[in-house]
Amino acid sequence: MTVKKYGWIMLAVLLVLIATVLIVGFQVRNQQLELEKAGSVRLIVQGQEFVIPVSQLDRGEFFGETVSGKGEAISNSYRGVEVRTLLQEREYNPDRVTGMTATAADQYSAEYSGDEIREAGRVYLAVAMNDQKIEGMEPDQSGVMVIVFGDSNSKRIIRNLVKLEIR
Repeated sequence: MTVKKYGWIMLAVLLVLIATVLIVGFQVRNQQLELEKAGSVRLIVQGQEFVIPVSQLDRGEFFGETVSGKGEAISNSYRGVEVRTLLQEREYNPDRVTGMTATAADQYSAEYSGDEIREAGRVYLAVAMNDQKIEGMEPDQSGVMVIVFGDSNSKRIIRNLVKLEIR
């Protein structure tokens, strides 16, 4: 009889453990979905991956000119953060960067040289332009743009950024 009780107790403990794992897993997944809804960027540096919510990219204001597809210079004000700063915060020396690939939600991507990343005031992640939040792919989603000042190729401005890979 005691063996049966022991078996039932072990079964109950096992069921409680399974339920706990399922509940925790469900909560973690919900948090990930909320981050995705709010917008986030995956930063990959030396094989390490960081998920950065858009809200953490809103650090300060910066100004500059970009060139439109027609070759016209356009001055704008932005809110966001310089890529160099993100790397330094993750204890990665920007002087070691040999290049960067930025990928949008629609899988469009662009390449940037190490020289561009290393140059102060050149490559930024913007979350707002001219006091307007940058919209993501979905109506309630926040978006991020890669801005390269002094770049004559407007095709390298990435909208709806989802991933940055640093080499």
